[in-house]
Formats: sequence, structure tokens, C-alpha cells
Amino acid sequence: MDHMAMQSKWNRVFIIGLDGATWNVLNPMIERGVMPNLARLKARAAHGDMLSCVPPVTSAAWTTMVTGNGPQRHGVYDHRRYDAESRRMRVNHSGRVRVPTMFHKISDAGGTVVSINVPVTYPPLKIKGLVVSGLDAPHLEGALSGNAEFADAVRTSLPDYHHQVLWKKPPRDAEEFRRLADETRKLFAARAESAWIADRMFADWSVMMVQFQNLDPFQHRCWPWLNVDEAGIDDAPMNRAAEAAMNALDSAIGRLLELAEARGAGVMVSSDHGFGPCNGRIAIHRILMDKGLTKAPSTFGTIRRRRRQAMDHLRLWLEKQQDKEARSASFDLTVDAQFAIDWNRSLGFAPHQDTAAMIYLNRSWFRKGAPLTTPRQIDDAKVQFMQVLSEAADPADSSSKLFREVIDMAATHGVDPAREGYPDVIALPRKDLWVRTKITGSPHWVEPDHDLPGTHRPEGIVMAAGPGISPGQIADCSLIDFAPTVLARLGMPELSTGMEGADIFGTAIRQDPGHAGGKAEAQSAPHRPTFEYDEEEQRLIEQRLADLGYLE
Repeated sequence: MDHMAMQSKWNRVFIIGLDGATWNVLNPMIERGVMPNLARLKARAAHGDMLSCVPPVTSAAWTTMVTGNGPQRHGVYDHRRYDAESRRMRVNHSGRVRVPTMFHKISDAGGTVVSINVPVTYPPLKIKGLVVSGLDAPHLEGALSGNAEFADAVRTSLPDYHHQVLWKKPPRDAEEFRRLADETRKLFAARAESAWIADRMFADWSVMMVQFQNLDPFQHRCWPWLNVDEAGIDDAPMNRAAEAAMNALDSAIGRLLELAEARGAGVMVSSDHGFGPCNGRIAIHRILMDKGLTKAPSTFGTIRRRRRQAMDHLRLWLEKQQDKEARSASFDLTVDAQFAIDWNRSLGFAPHQDTAAMIYLNRSWFRKGAPLTTPRQIDDAKVQFMQVLSEAADPADSSSKLFREVIDMAATHGVDPAREGYPDVIALPRKDLWVRTKITGSPHWVEPDHDLPGTHRPEGIVMAAGPGISPGQIADCSLIDFAPTVLARLGMPELSTGMEGADIFGTAIRQDPGHAGGKAEAQSAPHRPTFEYDEEEQRLIEQRLADLGYLE
């Protein structure tokens, strides 16, 4: 290692993960004096935009961040995946990730890692150190299951540490807003204090990462009262409550920066995606039905579907008699029961409801009687879906396309989507829109959603402060670059072999300069993890996803 590299090497890296953070909010809050700790960090840091993955959804994006690879390589596209064999939507988890994380690589090299609240780390990763799982853990006990001593310490000294979603609906008035902002302060503070507990137990850590999840639902539900753009509402009591929630985050950041400074650690801050106003939801199945790609069921088909639903509901009712705390869950229903379409005539369907329309073609080898039986039919159907989605326009403004990008997964990434369990087509909506998969009787392609005034944007944030880093602007970086940058700061650039990204501050060129990711390495067989959630665990996670706004 040369002299310059030695000067730039960090002994430790402290990572602060801010779910959904965007400069569109942080900069105004800094200017208003709401976030003084972040302001001081930014003044001494390199900082800029960090482009998210495709799609820019929480589970896919954090997995991209910690693996240095896009979803086409790590395999996580959403909170859920479509299991064609059982025809059900299943929750993604750490056992589904197809490539090692930077945590694994650092641990294998002899380093100690602490990871707190990062999504898609349940079951807890088997590494040297501590993993406290994120939103994919079914409950707090599961999140803390990686280390009994740490779990006991958190339960004893941090009663405000929990695993719940605080912002389930927009606040009705300033009093409710202030109450939720106070609850947010307690939770953020407990998350920060948990890092100090981890530091005492794992004093030799090389990397410590703490993620703040509730920033994301807060922005989903409260975007207008942040009052940072054209969608802002000038309402002093509500605005002050929104600023109180952001100040709570800043206080927690300040506490973590104290720990980083005490341990001589360099600091990196990142979000998984950005945020902005949401002007409505795209009814994807209404578009597909109107264009003839998806067919409504016949009268007989409707009767058969309702009979299937009744049997599923009866089974769930019987389970509830045995366990009164059990919850109903769409995970317990097949897609045939969930979506009212004619499966013998529909060419495909879109089961993911959030930041993208993800189309799975209706192949006959996945469902008896499905219309697509030959490679030619499959290719023709894919072309039809791509054309319809590329041309779909806002009924209120025919010049405004509903989808800003439509991706052919096989052609773009060199994978067989059916074999890998991936969607065939991904359509990214216009930045101010969200995707809805629920089939209703409404004829509208776009409808307002008053419960979600804010939604994801591709442009997140990144900051870095430490030896060898000059304050100023970072240009042209993507989420796939985060893990290689961390490894390079630790003096372990060789560990980034196999990652698509490259060190932000280095001279290497990433394998793929685009945010969609490069060609995926072929898998030897469809992924078969040894772990799977049981029915009750899936119900609990489904409820959390509904609270976050990802399910109806």
C-alpha cells in the first residue's frame, strides 16, 4: 500500500442509513436550523446524490447498497417475491440474497461488524459481530434473535426500542402530529443508544451501521407539511410538528456522530432512495384489461374464484379459532384467488404494488391452461406488454406518459426471468406516481391516494467524512458504489471483486455505469434457501407492509 493510500485508510467506518432521505428535505431543514448535527457533518463531508436501483424500493435498495450489486444479481426486487410453484407471494429475506454482503466479506477477512435495523437481514446474518434485523423480521424478538446478551440489554435499558411502524396514516391534526413526532423522537433515540450498547459489547468493530426506517413512512404520510416544494402546505402547527420529527432524527444522528468521533471512525451516510410528492396511483390492471392483455373472468370463473376465496377464508377462520392473535394475510392466498382475472386468457399479471409495475407472463408450465405455451408466444406477449406500458398516457394529459422507463429483463440483464423467479418486464412510473395492483370497478387509470401524499424518487443522498476525503460535491455515483467505497476506505478494495460498483473516490470504473445494472451471472439452479417464514410470521410482516403503504 502506497503512502497516499495509507493516509486515506480508515480504521473504522460508521454508516448511518436514512431510509428515503433526500436533499430536497435535508437542505431546507438545515437552512431552517432544524438539523444542526447534519449541518456540521455536511460542512466537513463530501456529499451528493446517490442514484438508487431499479426498482427504487426499500428491500431491493438496501440489499443493493450492502452487496454492491443490482437486483438482477442479488435477486431481491421487492419486499415480496412471486413463487410460481405455489402461485403465492412470499416475503423476501436474507436467505434469498444470492451474493455475499460487504458484512460477510469483512467478517471473513477477520473484521467485526455491527448492523442495526438494516432491511433484508433476517434471519440474522452469520457473521463475526452483531446483526439486529430490520423490517423483514416478523417481530422484535426475531429482530433481536442474533445475540441474546444484546437483546437482554436492549429490553432492560431501552423500552422505546421497538419494531413498529409509527406513521400508518397522515395525522388528522396538530395534536396527533405532535404525539407521533414525540414517539418518533423516542424511537430514533433508542436506535442511536442501541449502537452505544453494541459498541460496549463489540469494541473491536470495523464497521457499524445503524438504519432509521421510520423516516420513510413519515415522508409517505406527511410530505406536504414538510413544506419544501410545490406540494407544501403552509400550516404553522403542522409544519412545526413535521420539523420536530426531523429534529428528532438529527438528535439521533448527533448521538451516533459522538460515538463515531469517540472511536476515531470515518462516517458515511446514505439513503436507499429519495422522495417527492405523490399525485396518485396507477391502476396497472385496469390498463392491462383495457388494452386486452389481461381478461376479466367469466361468470363461471368469478363463481369459481369466490369459492376458492371462501375456502381460503374458512381455513384462516379455523386457524384463528386456535390462535385468537392470528392475522389474516394475502400471503395465504394464491394469486389466482387474489386477482380477479381469467387465467386461461390473460397474458400476464402485475402482483407488486409500490414503486414499479412488474409483469410476470402467464406461462403454461406454471399454470395448467395458461395461454403462453411456446417461446414465440412468450416473446410476442412481452412485446405487447412493453408497447402498451411505453405508450400509456395520463388521461388528463395525453402528452404525459405514465411510465418513464420500461425494461425487458431478459434482454437488459441476460437472464431467464422464469427460471430465476424474476419479473419479465419492469415499468417504472412517472416520478410523481405510485403503482396499485388491486382490481376494482373503477374505470380510471390514475386515481389520487390521500393516504400517500409522498412517494419514492431515484435520487437519494450520500455523505462521507474521514481521512483522505475533501469536503465538496460528489458527482455520478450509484447505490451499487456504496459497498466498494466502504471496503476501499477500510483498505480492503480487493474484497469488492464481484461487485458491479466501484469506489466513489477511486479511479476504477464500475462494471455498469447505468442504474439498471449490468448482465447477471447465470445461476446454476433456481435459488432454494433453507429458511422460510411460517404462516404467522408472514402475517405479521404483511401487516407491517400494509402499515407502510405497500399493501392494501
